[in-house]
Amino acid sequence: MRATYGDLVGRAGVDIHTGLLQVMRRGFHDPTQAQNTVGTYYDLLAALRNHAWWLLDPAKARSADLPPQGRGRPDHDDLDRVAANLFASLGPLTQRPVQMPYPEPTFDHPWRDAADKLGAATDLLATHVGPRYEPRSEQAALVLDLEQRHGALAFIAALTDLTLNADSAIGAACRHRDIPWEQVNQWLPDRSTTKALTHRMHQLASQHDQGRGLRDVTTNIYPVREGDPVVELGDRMLRLRHAAWQLAAATPDYSVVTLHDLAGLGMAAHMHTAHAHGIDYREPSTSPNRLVATARAFQRLMVDLDDYLAPGPPNPAIRVDILAVRQIVAEIVPLHRPARALTISDPQTRNTLEALHGTCEALGQIAHMNQTVFATLSRSELLHVPTRLLDGETLSEDPIATAAKLTGARRILAPMARVRETVQRYEAVDAATGHIAPYVAPVARATAYEPPALYRPAEFEGRP
Repeated sequence: MRATYGDLVGRAGVDIHTGLLQVMRRGFHDPTQAQNTVGTYYDLLAALRNHAWWLLDPAKARSADLPPQGRGRPDHDDLDRVAANLFASLGPLTQRPVQMPYPEPTFDHPWRDAADKLGAATDLLATHVGPRYEPRSEQAALVLDLEQRHGALAFIAALTDLTLNADSAIGAACRHRDIPWEQVNQWLPDRSTTKALTHRMHQLASQHDQGRGLRDVTTNIYPVREGDPVVELGDRMLRLRHAAWQLAAATPDYSVVTLHDLAGLGMAAHMHTAHAHGIDYREPSTSPNRLVATARAFQRLMVDLDDYLAPGPPNPAIRVDILAVRQIVAEIVPLHRPARALTISDPQTRNTLEALHGTCEALGQIAHMNQTVFATLSRSELLHVPTRLLDGETLSEDPIATAAKLTGARRILAPMARVRETVQRYEAVDAATGHIAPYVAPVARATAYEPPALYRPAEFEGRP
């Protein structure tokens, strides 16, 4: 199961809560443990700061030190500036003054685990956008939504408030081990202003914490589990669909070979699925089965795309997945055997048919995205066709193509009449796969997310 953002920050909150209880109930065995705990405490604050910094509006975070812009919008009403001022007030955390301790590498504490989980949550969100905040996944729009980021700050503010208020418990535990007050005050200076800013940040962020926000965002990584062909087929199709989305959403790789390979995979997958149902795709029919009709639509599209030339090489990662999927479906449903319908009498057969139909569904969605990629390629003026393949109808409609043919040019920019033919092929595939719903980014529900109520005052009553 893939972890979600809510899972990671929720578990980090549990670790922060557990670490505080550990300090309050057990104290420190010796000054070395106290020093390591204080160092871990500052590592946790650094992780909270780094995570909150990623969620802020970059423009406002950079201008946090500017004076308020008039009385109508003071800084304490601007969430981004409040958060930026809060973490700036903590001073250096990663490169600390000499009097601030660092934990030993082997020191184990729940706060260290919490810092690791917060760092992983930051990395999870960062997989969806590029260094210039360009989208890299289907969930990038959600991750870049400032309202959702501000909502996520509400929980981070609650964790920061809980962490900052742990200084009194750490100080009391240090005094029980006879650590001098001067040392404790150096380690844990007064942070009343920072705590007030934390409380204000939580108030402002809570106004944006509606719905589930970023809690269900998963990592933008699609691993493949090999060993079970059915499971591997599903994983590779998820990765192919994501790769097709990237081609359509961002600048394409200017390779028509990738589109050709995906169309060929669509033909093969529908042929094998029809064969699994006992349908002979080779028999001519005026009203063929839907799977056969879709396979033929993909076949005509594949043959049509074979005529084009483009400067970009095929995407190697997509080609690897295409070859692997073709091999898997050939192993699951060999075409050289007689077409006999699989009897749905056991879970394995049901899973196999479900995987095959899921593959066909994903390829229908991929074809729809590829149509967008082809339109981008045709507008780029980098799509060419050999002049020897131009038919009389195309030559009669395009004088430039006619002149190129007469002068002996080997290839020309794809004429609009030729491009329209390919668009019609894509539309035929769309019509054959019209029963397939448009692609919507998958949602994984966070399982371990805790609301911002981890600090339960009743548990700490009567304790130092």
